[in-house]
Amino acid sequence: MNVRAAIVGTGYVARVHAFALRELGVPVAAVCGRSTTEALAHELGATPYDDLERLLEAERPDVLHVCTPNAAHSEQTLLALERGCHVVCEKPLAVSSTEAAEMTDAAHRAGLVAACCYHCRGYPLVARMREEVGSGALGEIAAVHGRYACDDLFLMPTGWRYEPAASGPSYVVGDLGTHWVDLAEHVTGLRVAEIFAEFAGEPLEHYAVLLLRFEGGAAGSVVLTAGAAGRKNQLLFECEGSKGGLTWDQEEPNTLLVRDAVGPARIVVKDGGPLARYPAGHAEGYGDAFRNVFAEVYKAIRGEPHGVFPTFADGVRGVGAVEAAVRSARAGRWVAVA
Repeated sequence: MNVRAAIVGTGYVARVHAFALRELGVPVAAVCGRSTTEALAHELGATPYDDLERLLEAERPDVLHVCTPNAAHSEQTLLALERGCHVVCEKPLAVSSTEAAEMTDAAHRAGLVAACCYHCRGYPLVARMREEVGSGALGEIAAVHGRYACDDLFLMPTGWRYEPAASGPSYVVGDLGTHWVDLAEHVTGLRVAEIFAEFAGEPLEHYAVLLLRFEGGAAGSVVLTAGAAGRKNQLLFECEGSKGGLTWDQEEPNTLLVRDAVGPARIVVKDGGPLARYPAGHAEGYGDAFRNVFAEVYKAIRGEPHGVFPTFADGVRGVGAVEAAVRSARAGRWVAVA
């Protein structure tokens, strides 16, 4: 089955999507956006558009990749679903739980594949961590902690992510925290039940500390900041169990520290596994993670057997966590994740 894609949005993440699709042999027929549309279309050999509805009517793509500011996700996704187009949407899925539920319901009614782009699931060693926890090697999970730190506040001190009208009710929890929370839930199999948050920064937070209560009793904490000088994109994830622990850092994605409660710690390198494309000793990174997630999404679209990939239901979880954190920071109390 030949599948054609289109992309709405022409910023850096649209290019990441496009290059991952190229790796999979999926043609990008058209792109839609504003100032950089012509350049991206020329680069991809695609047709440029400045109106999404016109693109969908003229090109009739099988899949739309939504790579626009958060507040545009819902309208653009619903437009595509109404025309029978599968959707891969960037995170956060929407700017409210109401929007996220509408998107999820529309995809279900239409019988279409709807994926939320949590790319971290595509790293081979993230799959390894999930296997370690699932096998019982760590014992009972007691705590999950870490951080997501970048220096965007210094390099990009203005832009849509700081504007509530485009970003929604949150900056770093929505932009960084949704990745971390999805990773924590994906690896451990535990859901975040409650959040206690503290924010700094206006009009949207550029620094947040979240205390987490997981279903089953595990505790958690995560620091999220866009103001960490020299930190480009450090997603640090640590998991503590009754038999051992794990430490993984997205800035060094090809190594995993496996910590045993009684024996020595081991550094495990990426070496095979279903998500590894290259032999051990050959690095794989950010773009490969997108490619791995999209590979499973497109198998589902073609009706082929496929592995687990993040769906709109997972995106709804992320939006619920954002809303709980925002309410908690305002009220100064624990808030349940809806």
